[in-house]
Amino acid sequence: METSEKNAPPRDKRLRFDDPRLDAYWEKCAELNMPVNIHIADHPSAWKAQDANQERTADFQTFALYGKDVPSYEELLAVRERLLAKHPKTKFIFCHFSNQGNDTAALGKMLDRFPNMYVDVSARDYEIGRQPRTMKKFLEKYKGRVMYGTDMGSDKQMYLDWWRLLETGDEYMKGRIWWPYYGLELSQPVLRSIYRDAALKVLNFK
Repeated sequence: METSEKNAPPRDKRLRFDDPRLDAYWEKCAELNMPVNIHIADHPSAWKAQDANQERTADFQTFALYGKDVPSYEELLAVRERLLAKHPKTKFIFCHFSNQGNDTAALGKMLDRFPNMYVDVSARDYEIGRQPRTMKKFLEKYKGRVMYGTDMGSDKQMYLDWWRLLETGDEYMKGRIWWPYYGLELSQPVLRSIYRDAALKVLNFK
């Protein structure tokens, strides 16, 4: 639900994921063993000015938060940390690599600290494709904590592009953003975990 800045309540009155009013809800999810999918923050470039130094192309200006009355990137990640700490029995799946795919070292520390935290790869092909060696090591290390996801429609070519990115060693591939992508050539066990096994475990599929 969108709220215009003009009509938005004061910052300290807004409902955040770690708000005590939501505690009973998260605890019921834990009781039912029902995982929760959450979108936290956005790519950190969303808080940067839309100038010549902007990391992403103009297509992403709809996500621009620079100068708006919104929490900072750091504030939102702090909310995530408090949420995970308050509800250790609730499984949380943070989409888009929890919008921290730009810093896999920091994201890895969160996964190490909170075993109830999971992430998906949805719409973060550009984070994967521009750091193939780093991301390959990350996906191998956190096998079972990362699952496939997409909010990019269901066009066949979209899936083919993902498979090429994750499964082949192709180089200098055209991507959605202005930098090229490089394939990860992941092993079969890692691919099986991302595509299937992690979801079967976390989503309670039989």
